[in-house]
Amino acid sequence: MFMKGILAESAPAAALPRAEQRRRGILEAALKVIAAGGVESVTHRRVASEAAVPLGSTTYYFSSREDLVREAFRYYLAEVGAVLTRLADRAELDSAAGVVDLLVEMARREFAETPLVLAEYELILYAARDKALAKELNAWERGLEAQVARTLDGLGAPRPFDAARTLVELMRGFEIGQLTRPAAGYDDLRRRLESVVSGLIGVGKAASAKTATARAKAARGSRIKKKRVNA
Repeated sequence: MFMKGILAESAPAAALPRAEQRRRGILEAALKVIAAGGVESVTHRRVASEAAVPLGSTTYYFSSREDLVREAFRYYLAEVGAVLTRLADRAELDSAAGVVDLLVEMARREFAETPLVLAEYELILYAARDKALAKELNAWERGLEAQVARTLDGLGAPRPFDAARTLVELMRGFEIGQLTRPAAGYDDLRRRLESVVSGLIGVGKAASAKTATARAKAARGSRIKKKRVNA
């Protein structure tokens, strides 16, 4: 069933007010329609049918087709962002292996329901022609990169934000490839991530060690100079 994947970890519908339950059901139905036929297939009637609600419900919550699509995208970003944050909070991120484990698990969660990933990329293409959504998507991705960057900084990456962007874009590439080449699988992703993440952190540790050595050498030179002056 659609939405068994990453969105299944969002707030249970039963815990929400009735109006919000219906609104959320409409947005999830819109994502399902988008996954099946692209953004252009979205109509109030089709989404209402998919959500099993009266047509008037969709027009009550969403004044236009464009409004419905935009809100579906915002809903998706908010829910997925919350789940990814929870995954990161539970992960052990004190090593390169921990970072790799987290990234692989993120990919697994997204592909628990491939149609959801299809909907995501349909909406990304839509955002390329919608300046407001493009701005929101970019802000969302910068937030994700900042989360990754904080971890990489703690592990010694010399340019953590550049490194984080590289990893996010690598994951994007994997997702696109997985849609058409599912046989590649997560072992291939893990192998590539291990090389990249270890390289980023290794460079950082080497740079830190070099800086520490230079500082120690300068300190020794200062002490020797001071002794000579005192003598």
